Amino acid sequence: MKVAKLISVALVALTVGGTGVLSAPAVTAQAKSTMKVFPKSIRGTWYHYDGKGHYGTTKITAKKIKERSYSFGQWDTEKTILHHRKTTADPDKARIHSNWGVAIKVKGWTDLRGWNQSAGDGAYYKVGHQRYHGKSVRVLKEAGGAMIEVNKHDYKTKHLAKHFQRSSEIF
Repeated sequence: MKVAKLISVALVALTVGGTGVLSAPAVTAQAKSTMKVFPKSIRGTWYHYDGKGHYGTTKITAKKIKERSYSFGQWDTEKTILHHRKTTADPDKARIHSNWGVAIKVKGWTDLRGWNQSAGDGAYYKVGHQRYHGKSVRVLKEAGGAMIEVNKHDYKTKHLAKHFQRSSEIF
């Protein structure tokens, strides 16, 4: 009889203890500061084709992103210089720098935001792969929005950009 009670108590203890272990809240690590450099995987010169004879470029170095695209009959260039700071810093209180940005990792994407951006999403970058003549080629996915929706694909060569032009831009 005592053995049966001991086994019952042990089973109850294991069940309650085991459930407590399984239902413990997940702890996620937070970075203490933003990125100091862009990941090597996204660096380089990437091309996209607009279907009308114009090749845009996205050039990513360790500390800069420069995008050049053609729209509404003219070329537009945007340049962002990467800087870092503590993630707890208040961007509204930071000195204004219009072409500075900060980057963090979000769900496997590199999220680039403006230095003084306190709300909203940024521009997301991630390298994926597509099949071309049976081989895997790298593609730079650019996304935006709260749901991280891909809005552009860039490729390592102009030839690939022209070949995949339908998936390069959303018109």
